[in-house]
Amino acid sequence: MKKILLILILFPIIGISQKKNNGKVFDKHPAIDIAEKFNKAYEQGDIAILKSLVSKDFKMWNSMSNNPNNKAGDINNLVGQSTYINNNFVDISLKNRGASYPDAIEYKKDGLHVVTYQVLTAWDKNNGFKLKTPRNSTFIFDKSGEKIRLLLWSDNQAAWNKWSLSRETIKNGTIYKDHPNIGTVRQIYYNLEHGDMEATFKDFSKKARIYDSNLIDKNFKTLDEHIENVKNIFSQFDIVSLDEVGYPDYLDYEGNGGVTLTWMKFTLKDKKSGEIKVMPVHSQMSFNQEGNIVREDVYYNASLLE
Repeated sequence: MKKILLILILFPIIGISQKKNNGKVFDKHPAIDIAEKFNKAYEQGDIAILKSLVSKDFKMWNSMSNNPNNKAGDINNLVGQSTYINNNFVDISLKNRGASYPDAIEYKKDGLHVVTYQVLTAWDKNNGFKLKTPRNSTFIFDKSGEKIRLLLWSDNQAAWNKWSLSRETIKNGTIYKDHPNIGTVRQIYYNLEHGDMEATFKDFSKKARIYDSNLIDKNFKTLDEHIENVKNIFSQFDIVSLDEVGYPDYLDYEGNGGVTLTWMKFTLKDKKSGEIKVMPVHSQMSFNQEGNIVREDVYYNASLLE
């Protein structure tokens, strides 16, 4: 019993001893103002201000680099990076991410740090690519607390890689004017025009998603929902003719299946009024490697059927 009491008495003491204050955190601090001034100068390519805010031994480090031989950059790298971005991008902005805000931390052992949680957004003025990446930065100040000695930043490298690829010419498959999958789509419209609903949808995967441009209450329809919608339309209209406009294209992507693009003219007759209606329809049917349709994006003006 005495042992149990001793353990219970020691527990609060152990818990308290595990906590040790190592500094203070501030949401308003002169160092935060300096970090924000630095970011504004970086956005605007103001080299003079950038140089005035850092120490003589300033270093910068990309925290997301996985290169074991990567070395820290210096003021020349900072100037070069800011200059390049301003020469090649427009509408550059560094803004706090969501409800986040900078923190200034006065560590007892490690000095003054400012931590920011932001989003970097910029448009490449040469090709219109929109670069958008979270950017978390840590500004470590010198002993005076007035100069930035070290900058650690982390961006989404996938965003930068995608931007880098955007400047190249890269082939991503082959476009076919005629292809077996185009034949599949033509059979779909043939069966639809002849009123054979079962045959119309036989090449669709049971889990296919239909993205209809007229949907307002959800992102997509299931195949069953789509079939019911098609049946409802053709319960009100007779099909006069379904005709290709131009010709379909099959885009055979490298390693990702393919998409058949079709442009159609639906000529329909209202069963009640006898009125003839002509409705343009654009469809993009995505095929998997087995030749099944797993997705359709369909664009048409449903108000034409009213």
